[in-house]
Amino acid sequence: MDSTNDYKIGVSIFVGALMTLLTAGPGQAQKNDSTAANGSISAYKSFSEAEISTAVQAPLTLDDCIGIALSKSIALRLAQGDFSKAEATHAGTYGAYLPVFSIQGTQENTLEKRPLDIANPTDPTELDFENRALVATVQQALPTGAVLDFSGDIRRDLNSPDKFGSAPTRTRNRIYSVQLRQPLLRNAWPSTVNSAIGTARHDRRMQEKLYLNAKLQTIYTVKSAFYEVLYQRELMRVNQAAIQRDSTLFAASESKVAAKLATRRDVLSAEIQLATDKASLIKSQSDYEFALDALKEVMGLPIEMPIELVNVELSYMPVSLQEERLLRQALENNPSLHSAEAAVDRSRLQLKVAKNQLLPQFDVTAGYSGSFEKDTDQNIDLRTTGFITTINLSYPFLDRTAAANAENAQIDLSQQQDNVLNVKRQLAVSIRSIIRNTYSSIEAINTLQRSIEAAEQKVDFATTMFNLGRASNLDITDAQEALLKAQTQYVRELVDYHIQLALLESLTGQPVAQ
Repeated sequence: MDSTNDYKIGVSIFVGALMTLLTAGPGQAQKNDSTAANGSISAYKSFSEAEISTAVQAPLTLDDCIGIALSKSIALRLAQGDFSKAEATHAGTYGAYLPVFSIQGTQENTLEKRPLDIANPTDPTELDFENRALVATVQQALPTGAVLDFSGDIRRDLNSPDKFGSAPTRTRNRIYSVQLRQPLLRNAWPSTVNSAIGTARHDRRMQEKLYLNAKLQTIYTVKSAFYEVLYQRELMRVNQAAIQRDSTLFAASESKVAAKLATRRDVLSAEIQLATDKASLIKSQSDYEFALDALKEVMGLPIEMPIELVNVELSYMPVSLQEERLLRQALENNPSLHSAEAAVDRSRLQLKVAKNQLLPQFDVTAGYSGSFEKDTDQNIDLRTTGFITTINLSYPFLDRTAAANAENAQIDLSQQQDNVLNVKRQLAVSIRSIIRNTYSSIEAINTLQRSIEAAEQKVDFATTMFNLGRASNLDITDAQEALLKAQTQYVRELVDYHIQLALLESLTGQPVAQ
């Protein structure tokens, strides 16, 4: 009859470098957004839920809309999540240099019955065997690629005697060893050994810049949607004013027809103009509601939530845009460019690692071990110690996999470098285009202001001549059409002017002084 009770205890403890891990938490880098691109972002703050609830109860300002979007925008939250994951991955890579402790204990108890007593062979003797072992290891990776191993093994055995009447035997064994393995070629050198940390650091930097770029794009998108709402609202006002003029002209034409001072054609002309402007008003009202929904979408608010914007008028003040200064700001601050540059650094590191894998494997191992054994039955007390040094050299001939990885890494680096050049060129093209469009808008605004003044004078003159009976209302409708067209174009140019400046801020990361 045998009964065995085995138990094993395994404990893995990771200690050390905790401050490094804690200080690299997800919130830290957000606080350290001390890049120059913060010039445009720092002007706005993210709203809390309480602030959002209060803000939507009143007409919203542009700052309110941006503050809500920085808190509720789904696209921005996705970018923030990617950044947080990159931070967590980067912090986790430092765990490679945390010492790993493991302790394993075993105990085995065995009960056997054997006929050891010759005088009584039918009555077996119970024999107890107790075996205990405790194994502890510590492994520490070093930045040079070396691995330091400490191990200790303690065993104690208590056995019943093989001969009847003899004393139990006790055996004790203690073994320890220290070993250091250092690669000298492949998998050596800090850049290769720390490649996981370096890659995670570059990934974190890329995601940080992409998150910052997402903030700038969110601000730009909100501004663009906000100005579009103002445009549609102003367009409704322009159409309402046109309808008011049309109604007045229609009534005056009917009065003149009744007085035999005008023809039926004058009434029909005024009626057609009135119907046309009413249709334009209906369309502008629909476009206004659509623009509000688009604004709520980029803000992250429920589409069905009713909101209202403050009653502000679109205006402008001419700005001076210096191309060289704006290009310099974009090259210094643009997060997309910084993210592309981080991708180049990442590819350069991966190329070093790939080339390192082409080297021979040349490792040197040095170790020291000791063994102590004691046996009470045979009266043995044995001690053994010694040093050991080994050299391992291997070279994989015709390793096309490693060669292909190195070639691909070189190609990837060239692609990332070309991508940086492309981003720089696109920034230059975009900024030059914005400058041209902005100055074109300024010229158009000035021209349209004069056109509006001339159209208003033409309306007044045509109305006077119509009232004196010296002209038909066709002159009035023509003048009113010109006035409505000029006012509509003027509002559109104002909105485009502000949108161009907002786009410029998103590229340079700096507010444009107006």
